[in-house]
Amino acid sequence: MGYDWSNMDWKLQDHLYASKRKVNNRNSHQHPHIIGSFYSHRMERTVEYESLGERLFYYYLELDHSVVRYYVQPVEILIHKQGEESWKHTPDILVFRENTIPFLYQVKHEPDEEKDERLEQVNYFCEGYARSQGWEYLVIYPKMMPSVLIRNIRFLKGFLKERSYYSEWIDKVVYRLVCLEMSTVDNLADCFSDEYHPLLIKPLIYHLIARGLIHTDVNQNIGSNSSITVNQLTNIISDEKQVLIDVHQST
Repeated sequence: MGYDWSNMDWKLQDHLYASKRKVNNRNSHQHPHIIGSFYSHRMERTVEYESLGERLFYYYLELDHSVVRYYVQPVEILIHKQGEESWKHTPDILVFRENTIPFLYQVKHEPDEEKDERLEQVNYFCEGYARSQGWEYLVIYPKMMPSVLIRNIRFLKGFLKERSYYSEWIDKVVYRLVCLEMSTVDNLADCFSDEYHPLLIKPLIYHLIARGLIHTDVNQNIGSNSSITVNQLTNIISDEKQVLIDVHQST
């Protein structure tokens, strides 16, 4: 089965998978004030979360370039057991990625040390529901990721927003890195010191890393001394000849 989402207009999915309940702190007695929201550049709307683990995973999805669409608290699933009262459970998120089966996720803080019959019951019905929709179901623990990766996700999330001057400089910065083949964030920014303050170029470089146009090792702390290369040249430079002219004219 193919999973080509390129021709989807998402209007139906936006309606079907709209959030089924409001976020609350009901299950966070020991961790107050962890509910909140942020603006999703990918979804172009406000996304709410009710745990720091959820927020971290949503930040990750904002940076995952294979993600096409995601929906928070997208469906209600009836949980029932013989002799007990039925109830509805709302999984945390449904994710559509390029050329990949959709995934329904449950975000947890950490694996339970002891058997949790209620959670097992939830997982059983969620797996069955996901299977009936042609999806996969997975329980994940984002806060158990390596600390350096968590740090980099939080760091890069802050550079997703495009500033007004970026459009004028993106092609020039990328082309200069193509010529250098490899550089550091500081050195690439300093290449433009005669034209523009390096402290204004550095946020653009981080923005390009966050967008996936510039590559660096995310398993090392991302910063001024990070080694960087161009991730993909195709479709990055809109008009190479014009870029060459602009670069030479400014030197």
